[in-house]
Amino acid sequence: MKFKYFLVPILAIIGCGALQAQSADTTPSATPDSATPEYGHHHHWGHHAWIWKKLNLTDAQKAQIKAIKQSLKSQTKPALLAVLKAKQQLQKDIAANIGQQPQAIQSLVASDISAVATAESQFAIIRATELNQIKITVLTKEQQTILADFQQKRAARLQDRINKLSQPTT
Repeated sequence: MKFKYFLVPILAIIGCGALQAQSADTTPSATPDSATPEYGHHHHWGHHAWIWKKLNLTDAQKAQIKAIKQSLKSQTKPALLAVLKAKQQLQKDIAANIGQQPQAIQSLVASDISAVATAESQFAIIRATELNQIKITVLTKEQQTILADFQQKRAARLQDRINKLSQPTT
């Protein structure tokens, strides 16, 4: 019974790691002149590119954001690499211990889970620093409001998901 409570978070970490690794390693198949910011020379907008587009950024703001992202690139890339390597090691250790008792697996992967958490927190700090710099130095008050609304909606969706998963299964 306890194994189930231990296995679910590990599988979630593995799944997220696989998706993150896949999204970091794949290149979009669209043409570079595509209108969506995720493709071509606009790839630096990242996963939530549509929100940046919705903010109606000026060319000067886009240049400022690009400069902020570029200035943090020397920190972002190694941090993301550390996350991916920690998740990769966790996956390897879990796969290497298939058939073991849950307690044995737990003790074997405890350090891997700690390494993933540490790497994720380092990466989150860099991403938060980047977003704060953009919000404070680049965005207008109106754009900050649009971004705050987006963040509130995202938080509400996350809470809805938590609530659904917290419901007892029938």
